[in-house]
Amino acid sequence: MSTASKVTFATSCLFALGSFAYINIEQRNERENMRQGPIKDAERMRQKMTKKQLANDLEHKEQAALREHYEKIQPLNDEVIRGED
Repeated sequence: MSTASKVTFATSCLFALGSFAYINIEQRNERENMRQGPIKDAERMRQKMTKKQLANDLEHKEQAALREHYEKIQPLNDEVIRGED
């Protein structure tokens, strides 16, 4: 074989091996990212629920404070007022 053909063959082999290695590495990374997807989704949902829960707790405290304030102004009694039949 001539030197040019040996160089071409070696270059082709190196290119093929490099392509093979690159594709395998990319597939491995992609597979890992796909595995992390549900984990990240669960974490995102947990944070969203935590944020929502904190907002609900804050609103509950505000409503309780308002109730106490209005009960001081106008006390509640157990009498139920009904319309006439």
